[in-house]
Amino acid sequence: PDLMITEPTELIGTGVAADMSYVATSVDAIMNIDPDIGILVGGGIANGTDVYNTIMAGADATGSSSGIVKAADPGAMVYEMLEALRQAWDERHK
Repeated sequence: PDLMITEPTELIGTGVAADMSYVATSVDAIMNIDPDIGILVGGGIANGTDVYNTIMAGADATGSSSGIVKAADPGAMVYEMLEALRQAWDERHK
């Protein structure tokens, strides 16, 4: 696969993101199999901080549905998450 998705199913839609040890374990497991596979970690991603932390912990991407649709301003939340993604990606790839 080009990309694998990992997420603790019990956190989906809760607004509680996986702890960074889950992210690190997922990244390590996939990288040990094939370092060319992209890694998306989701489950409970609720805001830009969650996006930033997940990317900084080693994921290539993250996803959120409920974090956006449950936000008071979904458009602003998408923007917040995209800004956090850009910041984390740039910091990780300096």
